[in-house]
Amino acid sequence: MTSTLLEADAVVLPGGRGWLRRLTKSPNWVAGLIIVSFLIVIALLALLGITPFPPIQQNPAIRFAPPSAEHWLGTDQFGRDMTSRVMAGVLASLRVAIVAVAVATVVGSMAGIAAGFFGGWTDRLIGRVTDMLFAFPAILLALSIVAALGRGWINTVIAIAIVYTPIFVRVARGPVLTVRELEYVKAGRVLGLRPARVLFRHVLPNVTAPIIVQIALALSWAILTESSLSFLGLGTQPPDPSLGLMVSEARTLFARGWWLMVAPASAIVLAVVGLNLLGDGLRDVLDPTRVEGRS
Repeated sequence: MTSTLLEADAVVLPGGRGWLRRLTKSPNWVAGLIIVSFLIVIALLALLGITPFPPIQQNPAIRFAPPSAEHWLGTDQFGRDMTSRVMAGVLASLRVAIVAVAVATVVGSMAGIAAGFFGGWTDRLIGRVTDMLFAFPAILLALSIVAALGRGWINTVIAIAIVYTPIFVRVARGPVLTVRELEYVKAGRVLGLRPARVLFRHVLPNVTAPIIVQIALALSWAILTESSLSFLGLGTQPPDPSLGLMVSEARTLFARGWWLMVAPASAIVLAVVGLNLLGDGLRDVLDPTRVEGRS
C-alpha cells in the first residue's frame, strides 16, 4: 500500500488538472503565445533561407531606400534589405537565448535541487557560488565574461548561461526545501529508495511549475542581454545580422533613415514583451495561490 501511495503522489501536474484549459483563458498567455509564435515562424523562415533577399547581399544603387512594396522595411546604408536582416536577426537572438537558457536551466535546476534535497555542505557550497555570482550586476558580469573569452555568439551564450544559472538555482532550491519534508518523500527514504529515484520521480515533477515560468522570463532577459552585448560590439559580429548591432549602427544614421533603427528595435521590444506576457500567463495559471485567489 505504501508503494501505491508513493506512485500516486509522485507526479503532481502544475496548477491542477485544468491548467491547460486555464491557460487558454489567460489573456496574457494567449497574447504572448501569438507574439512568440509569430517570431518563431520568422526565425524558422530565416533558418530555411526563405527571406525576400539574402540578408548580407549589398546593392549600393538602392542605399537608404524607404519602406516600399519591394522592400517592406527599407534598405540600409549598404543597400541590404532590412526585412531580410531583421528576420535573420530574430533568428540569431532566439538561437542565443534558447541555447543559453537551456544550459542555465539544466545546470541551475540540477544544482538547486541537489542543494535543497541533500542540504549540508552541498547546500553551503552551491549557495556560496550562487551568492558570488549574484554579487555582480548581470550585464557587468556578462560583459566581463565576453571580454575574457572574446567576441562571438558562442561566447555570448556562455556568458548569458553563467549569468542566469544562479537564478535557476534559487528558483529550484526553494520548492525542494518544502517538497523534501512531505510524507511520500520521507516514506521513499525510509523504504530505502535510491536518492536519484526519489529526486527524479518524486521531487522533480513537483518543482517544475516555477522552473517553467522562469524559463519564459529568462528567455526575454536573455534576448535583451544578447542585444545589449551586440549593441556594444561584443556579440554577433558583422556581416552576420544582429538586432542589437543593427540598432547600434543606426544611431548615426537616424536622420538618413529612421527605419534602420525602428525595425530592429521593434523586433527586440516585440520579443521581450511577448515572452514576458507568456511568462506572466504561465505564472498566473501554474501558481496555485494565484489561481485560488481568482473570482
